[in-house]
Amino acid sequence: MRNFFLLSIVLFISSSINAQYINYSQFYSSPHSLNPALSGSGEYGRVGIIYRNQWPLIDNGYQYFTSWIDYNLSNSNFSIGINFSNENQGITNLTTSHISPSLSYEINLDYNWVLRSGIQISYTNSNFNNQDFLFYDQFSQNGLINQSQENISLFEKVNYINLAIGLIAYSKNVWFGSSIYNLPKPNISFSGDRESLERLFSFHGGYNFLIRDTKNQNISIIPAFNYRIISNINQLDLGSFINFNPVLFGLWYRGIPINSNNGIESLIGIIGIKNDDFNISYTYDYSLSKLKGLTGGAHEISLIYQFNFLGKKLPPKNVRMLQCP
Repeated sequence: MRNFFLLSIVLFISSSINAQYINYSQFYSSPHSLNPALSGSGEYGRVGIIYRNQWPLIDNGYQYFTSWIDYNLSNSNFSIGINFSNENQGITNLTTSHISPSLSYEINLDYNWVLRSGIQISYTNSNFNNQDFLFYDQFSQNGLINQSQENISLFEKVNYINLAIGLIAYSKNVWFGSSIYNLPKPNISFSGDRESLERLFSFHGGYNFLIRDTKNQNISIIPAFNYRIISNINQLDLGSFINFNPVLFGLWYRGIPINSNNGIESLIGIIGIKNDDFNISYTYDYSLSKLKGLTGGAHEISLIYQFNFLGKKLPPKNVRMLQCP
């Protein structure tokens, strides 16, 4: 009965959301999944990985993995990047992989503000593991399982091209961005019918309150938000980071009710360690919904490393132009 209850809730949630999409708690640790304009927003080059294990107690739940690399072309206003991601939905035996190159361009609006724009093209492949499917015509009166007459090869995989665009504006301490994913609304149906992937709209921003900045200590409080709209679903995440350099703490609330389609979701705690070239962060999502105590929450870990191909470093980026806070 417990498993039936869990499955019913999961199927309801899956049917309410027209399309699953990667939904990281550490969304700034997967910048290409948040906004193409963030591609190459570091001082030089960056490489990162992020892994999310969501609802591990429900038939392996959902597992997301993303790796990415980007580089700020120091002698021009362009930046390039590429994102590789994989979604494994153990509940439905569905695996989806994405390859997403991106290009961004930045301009100085004045001495205090920078505007970045970005575009991302994606190639996606989705596969069903249909080996465990059972159909009515496979059962006989004596209980034997026969070969099905259903043509399950029609439901094996689907491929499509996708497109995303984004903008972000920032000054020394504040930033605000927006992005649109699934612009062409590609057909994701496995059966040949039309099932469009709905557009995802994201609005995100924050402010860096510098509390203390000395040679031996750097302390700042960084409130931020991420608001997403897909079809009739709205999700607002609010939270704040507290940076005791090199240690970072954070507390977030996901799913603040915006309208009747929203439900209470989860409380998120984050801890991280960061230095000039490397940072690692871990988050845990504690469910506040009807699934509380039944899913195992969600675990997420990310690693980011900054590098420079040029050998001899140019003057710091914050001297030549502003960096996104």
